[in-house]
Formats: sequence, C-alpha cells, structure tokens
Amino acid sequence: MGSTKIIMSIVGIVMLAMAFMMFPIVLDGANDILTDDSTVTASITTGVGELEGDVVFTIPLYNNSTANIDTVTSSDVGDTPVAGTYTAATDTLNVTGLIASTTRDITVTYTGEATANFTGLDSLVSIGPTLIFVFLLFGGIGLSGYSGYSAVRKRRSGGGNSSNSTRY
Repeated sequence: MGSTKIIMSIVGIVMLAMAFMMFPIVLDGANDILTDDSTVTASITTGVGELEGDVVFTIPLYNNSTANIDTVTSSDVGDTPVAGTYTAATDTLNVTGLIASTTRDITVTYTGEATANFTGLDSLVSIGPTLIFVFLLFGGIGLSGYSGYSAVRKRRSGGGNSSNSTRY
C-alpha cells in the first residue's frame, strides 16, 4: 500500500472519530441557538373564589411544552403557584395555586424560542447537526474504504511492488 493510501486511510479514520466526538457538541450548540432563557413578571389579581390567573409570555415557550418552565414564584407568601396549561395561540400560561382576593406579582422563568422571529431557521438548525454527522461518517467510511479497496485491487492486478513482478 502506497504512502498516499495509508494517509487517506488515516484521514478517513480521523473523520470517523471526529464524527462521533463532535456530534454531542454540535447538538448542544444547536440547542443554544434554538432556545433562550427568559423571565416574565405579571401582576395578577384574584377575586373572591378565584384561585388561578394568566401570565402572557413575551417570548413563546419552547416547543409549547410546560416541561420547559423552570420556576413559577409569587410575591405573596400564601400562594403556592403551579404552572397549569399553556395556550400557544396567545402565549399564555395559566397559573394555579393562588389564594383568593389578592394582588401579587407572578414571576415565571422558562426556556423560550430564540428563533420565533426567523421563519425556517429552527428547521435548518435542527437538521444541521445530522447533516454534519452524516457527511463526516460517510466521508470517513468512503475515504477509508476507497483507499483500502484501490490498494487491494492494485495488488491483485500485479501493479504493486511485489517480489513476483518482473521488470523489462
């Protein structure tokens, strides 16, 4: 096997290693692009018998999932605020666990959509890491495979420097 073939094989193996080592890092970077840590505070007044209120988000909740809500706190120590349902159409979170006939400030910390104002960017960023991984994976396999195959083919056809070849 010539030195070029060996180098191509090594480069292919390095590309495979890079694909597996870099994939988690690229995924984290994509997640950082897609999300923003956000906080919103709203004043909620409950009436007699009312035990819940609504908080309107300034940045939409990531994936419209209440799993992306970190904390819900109240300025009233009697409240035990809990994130209820989220309505994506109005970016509104229903907060339960409030005491009746009180005004308080509710603060919600959550993960918001960083790409809400950029149509299509979330799709591009979501598929980007997979494309990079596939490129490195198949590039490494292809480079290693091609250099190994061409070396074996050359040796079988007698084109290599073997002791059996005769020079005229």
